[in-house]
Amino acid sequence: IVGSGNWGSAIATVLGRNAGRLSFCHDTVNMWVFEEDVDVTSDDGTTKLEKLSEVINTRHENVKYLPGIKLPSNIRAVPNLADACRNATLLVFVLPHQFLPKLLPTIRASVHPSCCRGVSLIKGLEFNETTKMPLL
Repeated sequence: IVGSGNWGSAIATVLGRNAGRLSFCHDTVNMWVFEEDVDVTSDDGTTKLEKLSEVINTRHENVKYLPGIKLPSNIRAVPNLADACRNATLLVFVLPHQFLPKLLPTIRASVHPSCCRGVSLIKGLEFNETTKMPLL
């Protein structure tokens, strides 16, 4: 999964559950997380800053973008895009469209070399002002 906002985390719940129960899928689902520090409240009521990917991987919850919703334990938050996409045969894109062009070279160099497919859950397109064609 390329993207970990509320839409990316929501779709991760579905993909994680399905990958865990389908024999032809890998059990682990990588989700690329744009790393940031988030405030986390501990059981004793104190707050501290933690890396979002670490919080997702330990609490199985995206406390910033989808608080209160548990993610399946087979969702693995990965802050490095190349590592998240390494040898992937399927990518699900759930990030703002304007970020995709800069990420594509890293994705292209990391995915499975001959059989990677993509599914776009991206909202919006950017168009060339002259040709009126979508920019890909």
